[in-house]
Amino acid sequence: MPNDPSEPEKYSIEEMMERLKNSPIGNPEDGELVIRADGSQAIRVRSRKRRSSQPVKEIHQRNRRARIVQVTSAMILVFLAAMIIGGAIIYANSKPFREDLIRKIEQASGATTEMEQFRMNPKTANAGSLSLKWPAGNLLQSLKLRGLTADIFPSSFLGKAMTGEEISVSDANLALQIPLPGETLRHSPAPDGDLPIRFNRYRTPIFNLTMGDPKTPFVRLLKSEGSLNPETASGRAQVSLYKGDIAITGWPKLRLDRALIEFRGDEADIIGLRVLHESDNRGALELSGTVTPYQAERISSLDVRLESFELSGMVGPSLGKTFSGKIDSLPVATSNFLSFQPGVKPSLALDVAFRASPNSQIEVQGFPFLIGLAEGLDDPWFQRPVFKGDAGGVIHREGDVVTLRELNLESKGRMALRGEISMALNQNLSGNLQLGVAEAMIASAKITRLNSMFGPATEGFRWITLKISGRASAPLDNFKELYTSSKVAPRGNPAPDDSEGSSFEDLTQPKK
Repeated sequence: MPNDPSEPEKYSIEEMMERLKNSPIGNPEDGELVIRADGSQAIRVRSRKRRSSQPVKEIHQRNRRARIVQVTSAMILVFLAAMIIGGAIIYANSKPFREDLIRKIEQASGATTEMEQFRMNPKTANAGSLSLKWPAGNLLQSLKLRGLTADIFPSSFLGKAMTGEEISVSDANLALQIPLPGETLRHSPAPDGDLPIRFNRYRTPIFNLTMGDPKTPFVRLLKSEGSLNPETASGRAQVSLYKGDIAITGWPKLRLDRALIEFRGDEADIIGLRVLHESDNRGALELSGTVTPYQAERISSLDVRLESFELSGMVGPSLGKTFSGKIDSLPVATSNFLSFQPGVKPSLALDVAFRASPNSQIEVQGFPFLIGLAEGLDDPWFQRPVFKGDAGGVIHREGDVVTLRELNLESKGRMALRGEISMALNQNLSGNLQLGVAEAMIASAKITRLNSMFGPATEGFRWITLKISGRASAPLDNFKELYTSSKVAPRGNPAPDDSEGSSFEDLTQPKK
């Protein structure tokens, strides 16, 4: 029977030995072929030494050593930096550094400097107070700062310059001085090159300014917010002011809304200065123009614009009770300016053409002639007449005198006032007013004496000229004299109270 191929092949021991002897030998490169004593063959494999270098482990060790070196170096650098920073802080708070900083401030400002409670840390520099005082002949007199905090750059510790982003001051007081007669103003230009004190911005929430004698300053600005940008996009220093109270000798109280001023050499450009009335936030007085404080012989002139501004804010509260209302400025080439010259007593002059605002009216009250007209014409409107539309005039202030001139107040069908009235510093009034009353009203008046008082009709009104006097709180006029000196004009059958003996007191006696 043939063998089943699936059954395993059976060998004898001799056959297996023969097969081993005759089987092919492996690759000699893997070892050395040797014949044993019994005639068998074998391959002697060379013993291999165990490798001592393992690349992965070596890389790990190198990385570990590198980290150790890095950490050690970082610690050393931190330690050195701490020592340097600590030394710089100690030096920055030392007397030599403080004295050097004061010299830098004096070099940058041209003023003698005093500083108290100065200290520095890596981020800020602080001082309890800083005082600067300029020599005679400068427009600047003194600047006193309290509570200074400066955000500094690290380069400030090197000592070459004090630089940073911003200096904030708790409060600042700036005094401007007016030169004495014969004294020449001098302007100290900034030194060439970079200043030793350089910050991008200076600001204070409380800024006070005085001009003139510190005890009785000519101009005073109180409780304003101020900021100074030494260099803007235009390359000029710029001052911004916000809010504050303004007091000018002999002028009504005003309030600053905002102001923007740029400095160009020894000139100052007032880009915009907006002023509010003492008790009104809607109307405004706006100024703009160029000021030349270092040229005493040159008059500085600013453009003036009024918008719904209280008349009392221009003429004062006393005269403002007699003539009141909100006014707008008129575009007149020969008016609308505020001019002045530097000096101990600046010759401040204001000239503004005005008219009643569209949403307002000008009201007149307090004069004796108004009471006389109201009683004589039997019309209470004349006690406090109001004028709208083109009613206006010119406000002129110069020295201690304020004048309403070129007055042209008219209410068609009733009354017109023209002329001028002035008020001195002592509140005394003077001037002449042309009073016009509608021709028809005079003709129908129950008091015939009024008919004889007024002149011929012109422009639909009968006119008389009144001389104004008295004080602003109690104005006077000569209406009584004109009334008593006039004769009763015959006119048919007189009314019961239309008698030649009617006195001014009878006329002005209020009805019961």
